[in-house]
Amino acid sequence: MVEPLLSFTGVSPYFNLIWALENVISLRGMMGVVDYLGNERELLMIPGPTMVSPRVLRTLAKPILSHVSGEFVEGYVEALRLQKELFGTDGTPFMLSGSGTLGMEAAIANLVERGDKVLCIENGFFGEKWEEIVEAHGGVVDRIRFEWGEALDLKRIEEKLSSNIYKAFTVEHVDTSTGIANRIDKVGELAKNTDALYIVDSVCGVAGMPLKMDKWNIDYCLTGSQKAIAAPPGTSMFCLNENAWTAIDRRKTPIDNYYCNLARWKPVMENPRGYFATPATGNVLGMLEALRIIHEEGIEARWRRHEIISDAFKAGIEALGLGQFPAKDSEAHTLSVPKIPAGINDGDMRGLMRTKYGVIIAGGLGKLGGKTVRVGHMGNVTNNDIIATLSALEMSLMKLGYDMEPGSGLGTAEKILTSHKTEA
Repeated sequence: MVEPLLSFTGVSPYFNLIWALENVISLRGMMGVVDYLGNERELLMIPGPTMVSPRVLRTLAKPILSHVSGEFVEGYVEALRLQKELFGTDGTPFMLSGSGTLGMEAAIANLVERGDKVLCIENGFFGEKWEEIVEAHGGVVDRIRFEWGEALDLKRIEEKLSSNIYKAFTVEHVDTSTGIANRIDKVGELAKNTDALYIVDSVCGVAGMPLKMDKWNIDYCLTGSQKAIAAPPGTSMFCLNENAWTAIDRRKTPIDNYYCNLARWKPVMENPRGYFATPATGNVLGMLEALRIIHEEGIEARWRRHEIISDAFKAGIEALGLGQFPAKDSEAHTLSVPKIPAGINDGDMRGLMRTKYGVIIAGGLGKLGGKTVRVGHMGNVTNNDIIATLSALEMSLMKLGYDMEPGSGLGTAEKILTSHKTEA
């Protein structure tokens, strides 16, 4: 029989946590509770999709509404208003069914014509993804390709943009392949001196890191629902300013796309009683609840919470002796990318973390596959989630033979988390 989990006292908190995890997980072998830590109890710590609030889940469980009902239309209007607030813009918000990639494609399909030159600024997997989208729509790609995880060289970007030959240029806010956060505010200062449209992919940035679309001269910014916003996957969100609309209005050729034609969607975004295609009503209202949660927390407080949690987790990783991507002072607050120690198989480590301790993290992406893992800490993630993840990581490493002091990462992270008056 498993003892009550809260009956022990006078023992190191690190071993309390290890004892608790080991005993709770032993329930999996008992008849009738094999899946006790299965899908309903696993801690999802990947860089998206992220865990959603019970408030959002309850909203999703409600009966389906008509897409022209007053209740839904009012919710859609409120969600779009909160989206503008989240992006820091007076531009036009769009909330459509699709992934973040839909937002990328909509940018190119509407803003770029065949033969237009687009500068793709790349330092990771998703930065390079823009090339394929531009070429698919007949654009001509030029690129500045930095090493994965390398900070952007603003002088190189300025030199390229000064030629003024580009219709648009693309930048990742956060590239989840390396965990880098690019200085989109500094790039925005360069955007003032060019006619090129400034397009930012903030799929892993919005709601977890500062974003001030209008202040930073961003013409088009996109995100997805399933990252730091902490809503279910399936909603693509983006905003356009007047510069972007002017470019659309002045096109010489028709937009070669039906669903992604933003001129067709604009009347609906301005008045959701209109119709172009049926919205995913449940997802929109789930998104509304997630946006309300963000509004209640306060965006500045939310950014700060993500920063504290990120600092604590990264310090814990460093205390374990693990290297990390990217270089210091360039790290995103929404995820971490630890390097795998020599002699440790990342699949074995991640497998142990999930099957033994109920914590799910992601493997490395692209050229960093097998060399790194990716840990998301965004959205509704709390101090407890960070401690549980570090504990599962430590125990898995020890079981695989990694030489370390038990609790070293946990202790370091706890010092940072408890040093702040407002805990995450």
